[in-house]
Amino acid sequence: MHTEAELNDEFEPVDADECTEMRLAAEVGYTVEALSTHFEFDEDTVRHHLNGRCSHY
Repeated sequence: MHTEAELNDEFEPVDADECTEMRLAAEVGYTVEALSTHFEFDEDTVRHHLNGRCSHY
């Protein structure tokens, strides 16, 4: 289930758990491309969350 802010984000809806998982994986060295493939999100969506511009942070 996604919050209103998650659904109104300009990128694909990503829930807080997925956002946290992407951030932690990036900290240990996973690339944007690898995260995009694993989570099945566009690379722009992944970058948006890794840069902290999402509604979760």
